[in-house]
Amino acid sequence: SVMATTNAMDNEFAGANLGHLSSVTYPIPVYTDAARKAQDEFLRLTQHAQPAIGTLSVSLYKIFEQAGFKADFTAGHSFGELTALWAAGVLSESDYLMLARSRGQAMAAPEDTSPEGKSFDAGKMAAVVGDPAKVAIDLESISDVSIANYNSNNQVVIAGTSSQIDVAVTELSAKGYKVVPLPVSAAFHTPLVGHAQKPFAKAIDSAKFNAPKVPVFSNSTGKAHSTKPSEIKKSLKKHILESVHFNQEIDNI
Repeated sequence: SVMATTNAMDNEFAGANLGHLSSVTYPIPVYTDAARKAQDEFLRLTQHAQPAIGTLSVSLYKIFEQAGFKADFTAGHSFGELTALWAAGVLSESDYLMLARSRGQAMAAPEDTSPEGKSFDAGKMAAVVGDPAKVAIDLESISDVSIANYNSNNQVVIAGTSSQIDVAVTELSAKGYKVVPLPVSAAFHTPLVGHAQKPFAKAIDSAKFNAPKVPVFSNSTGKAHSTKPSEIKKSLKKHILESVHFNQEIDNI
C-alpha cells in the first residue's frame, strides 16, 4: 500500500513536471547536521509537506482497511479535510492526489512580485495553550493576528504576519500562556494564503465530487458536510481561508 501510493504520487508530480516527491520524502542519507537540516527544511516546504502527509495518510488508511477497518464517519484537520473526503468516497484517489499536490503548490509562497523588491511574507503560526475565548480577547489589541485553528477546548493555533506573531508570542507569554512557535511555512487559514485561493479553486473545479458514503465532518462548520457534491465543492473552495473548528467538530462527533 505504501509503495503503491508513493508511486502514484510520484506519477502525479512527474505529470506536472515536478520530479518525484519520494526523493524529498525519502532522501538519500547525508552525514552532516547542516545537510540533514537542509533536507528537513526542503520537506517542510508547503508544496512538499502537504502531498507527503497525504501520501502517508492514504497509505495508512488502506492498511487499516486491509485489516478490516470500516469508518462510520470521517473527519480531518486542515489539509486532512481532503483526506477525509477521499476516505468517504467523495473524491477518487487520483483526484485526491491531484488536489493534495495542487493545494501544496498553491499555498507555497509566491515568487517576489512586489515593486519595492520586498520579499513575500507568508506569515507564521504558534500554538497557544489556554481557553480559546480568553486568547481571543487577549489578541484583540494585536493587529494582523487571528486564531487559525481551534484544536481543543484549551488549545488554539494563532496565525498572522511574521512580525506580529513575534509580538503575540511575547505578549501572550508575558500573560502566562504557554506559547510554542510552529515550524510551518505559512500562516494557513488566514488572508496571508489568499494567493492560493484561486489556483486551488481551479484545481477543485477539475475534480469530480461524489455524494459521501459516510458522513464527513467539516472544519468550517464543525457539522457534517452536505450530501450534495456541489455544496461540498463550494465549501472546500473557502476552506483554506477559514478557521479550523476542530474542537467543535470532535464535540459534535
